[in-house]
Amino acid sequence: GAEIRNWVGDNLISAAQGEQILARYPADAAWFSRPIVLFSLIGGALIAGGIALVVAHNWEGIHRWVKLGGVVVLMGIAHWSGLALRDRDHPRLGEGLLVIGGSLLMIGIALIGQIYNLSGHPSDPWLLWWVLLLPAAYALPSMALGGLGFLGVALWFGLSLADETTLLGEAVRLNDLFFPMAMAAGGMVFFGLGIIHGDGEYRRVRQLLEQLGLLALFGGLLTLSFSWRKGDVTHSGAVSFTLLALLALALLAIALAAYRLPQDSLANRRGFPAVLLVLLLYLFALKVAIGFGAPWQVFRNLAFLNWFLLFAAGLAIILYGARWDRRSWINWGVVFIGVHAIARYIDLFGSMLQTSVLFFSAGVFVLLLGWGLERMRRRMMGQAIARERT
Repeated sequence: GAEIRNWVGDNLISAAQGEQILARYPADAAWFSRPIVLFSLIGGALIAGGIALVVAHNWEGIHRWVKLGGVVVLMGIAHWSGLALRDRDHPRLGEGLLVIGGSLLMIGIALIGQIYNLSGHPSDPWLLWWVLLLPAAYALPSMALGGLGFLGVALWFGLSLADETTLLGEAVRLNDLFFPMAMAAGGMVFFGLGIIHGDGEYRRVRQLLEQLGLLALFGGLLTLSFSWRKGDVTHSGAVSFTLLALLALALLAIALAAYRLPQDSLANRRGFPAVLLVLLLYLFALKVAIGFGAPWQVFRNLAFLNWFLLFAAGLAIILYGARWDRRSWINWGVVFIGVHAIARYIDLFGSMLQTSVLFFSAGVFVLLLGWGLERMRRRMMGQAIARERT
């Protein structure tokens, strides 16, 4: 029904032809609307709940091999059922079962650690999880498992940053600015990986990675934008080769992504990687300034440069998103420009105004900014939809 309405809206068929098609081929009721399916789901949930309660009550008395064997069997059943349902034209239900199977893999890893009292970093199980999960996701292939695996990569990266005993966590604690710098560099890696997946079979994975990357990139850059006051800067002369390696990885991701951009003119295909490269050069310049213990005026100037780069990069994300039909880029670009404007307003005028006046003026500013950005977002989305139809 929805496809017929889209065909009529696109003037591919007339409204009368659409009604004739619907009359000749009526839509079947959804599988989950059948009573037998509903009662089967309820009954299965009750049985599963009963088994879970029995297992939980006797958990300590169950032998370790029975525990591990149970997880392995359930994981195998979930993957086998998911693949079977995909082959029978139930892709969404099949992908859902594959996600359950992938989640059971993490439960199995945690169970092994508990049974054998394994020690390590909190991020280690997540590392093992995504290292095992992602090859399976590409071998099957399964977009749901791929998304789950890259969420595991994001969790591993975040836990590594938060844990001071890891190589990355130790590196970012050498200087207060290293943590947001690592976030921004990691965001570039995720964003580049997303673009590399292209618009084909792995389009959903691309969309997830792009949004994770944009969120980390702009989150890190926005945090760095506050380091313009003398008291906010710590120029300790610290050097971190781990952070340099992460910046080099971001450069590699940008270089590879340049070959996977949508078809366009040479200027546009070079222009977008150039925007990312300028952001990376800013991070490298900040790293050099910290390494040489530069005076605070250097950090002040770099922070002001950050303000310009944040606005320019957000605008570039919006424009290229409209040109290449990346609608999530448009939405995130609008959000980033709005948050950046609000942050600068409070950062610059917060100490000059009384609390009540600050709240009132900030509210008016946010309303006007939101109205303007929403108009721009709708216009860009309209251009992207029009370009897609043509």
